[in-house]
Amino acid sequence: MSQDKKPDIYRWVFFIPIEDVVSPNNHGKNGKLPPCLLCGQPVKNATYSVHLLTDGNLVSSDQEFDNSQGFHVIGNNCRHKLPNNFVFRITA
Repeated sequence: MSQDKKPDIYRWVFFIPIEDVVSPNNHGKNGKLPPCLLCGQPVKNATYSVHLLTDGNLVSSDQEFDNSQGFHVIGNNCRHKLPNNFVFRITA
C-alpha cells in the first residue's frame, strides 16, 4: 500500500471536539448510576455510548485507536444531539 493512501478504515472517520457537545452545566452528578458524558445526569438505562479519544474528540468509529479512552455512556436525550454515526448501542 502506498504511504500516501490511508487504509480504507480511516477514509470515513469523523471527529467532533467534546467541548462542542458537552453541556456547560455538566458537573457530573454523584450517585449509583453512571453519569452521561455530555450532560452529567444519571443514566437509568445505559443503552448508548460514544467513543472518546485522549485528544478530546468524539470519533465516529468503534475501531481501536491508539489514543482511545474507550466508550462512555450517554443518555437518550443527549444521543439526539449527535449524528447517528457517533452513537453506539451498548450490547450486553
